Amino acid sequence: MEKTTGKINLFALILFAGLLLSACGGTVSGSLADIPNGFEGPELLIVGSDSATIRFDTGVPTVCNAPFGETEDYGEVATIPMLSGATIDHVLTFSGLEADTDYHYKIIATDNEGNVYQSGDFTFRTSAKDDSLGSNWLSLEAGAQVIDVSSNFGGAANDETWGADGAIDGNRGSEWSSAGDGDAAYIEIGLADTIRIDQLVVHSRSMSNDTAQIFSFQVRTNTDEIYGPFQLPNTDEGHVFEVEITASSLRFEALETSGGNTGFVEIEAYGEIVTE
Repeated sequence: MEKTTGKINLFALILFAGLLLSACGGTVSGSLADIPNGFEGPELLIVGSDSATIRFDTGVPTVCNAPFGETEDYGEVATIPMLSGATIDHVLTFSGLEADTDYHYKIIATDNEGNVYQSGDFTFRTSAKDDSLGSNWLSLEAGAQVIDVSSNFGGAANDETWGADGAIDGNRGSEWSSAGDGDAAYIEIGLADTIRIDQLVVHSRSMSNDTAQIFSFQVRTNTDEIYGPFQLPNTDEGHVFEVEITASSLRFEALETSGGNTGFVEIEAYGEIVTE
């Protein structure tokens, strides 16, 4: 995956034009059904208490965004990061949602010619919040911090777009992307305390060109104990692993990947503080 600044800027301008048309009630080129070669979707992939992810295909390469909100007035806009510009296969995440709440959204797609296509209204309902797992100790909120990372795409800082903090910020709308590290990708997180961990939840990122996916990984602790390998069969959701790990830091190391800008959407750890 190459970073082509001119292309990304052009697509950003086209995307902004689509947003402006929508916001101002302007004219669009047609509905999603009018896209050359057809439109498929949207399919609801993941619905959580604070986020939801959809997938859809446009018949020609497009950049897309989705206004959303609790009413058909929307108010917020979810966008797809344009690492490689326009594409046919789209995965988009709505984040910052309220639990157990109905949401409305529509899809706006803009092709390379500047034609803008818009859907009607779609809906989904978030799930109720589940506090049974307790604190996610691998979260910024719990005091965790990235202490080492193989790289961030575009040389970003950890707290910038594609930076390592995207894997521990509790937001499935952001993610950590390495800069082409493939099998050599890793991220190390320091915990606020020594934790006896009994469950890991790991969600790999991927791209529409079938790169960037981590198929298996291992975990190395601050005492150099290694756990795994753990398998990640798909990128549709976070995968749960029952473990017995006591550590104050965890280093997640890719083992087998599809190459490219590998990374994680989100990684989580649950357990109890070691008090003795």
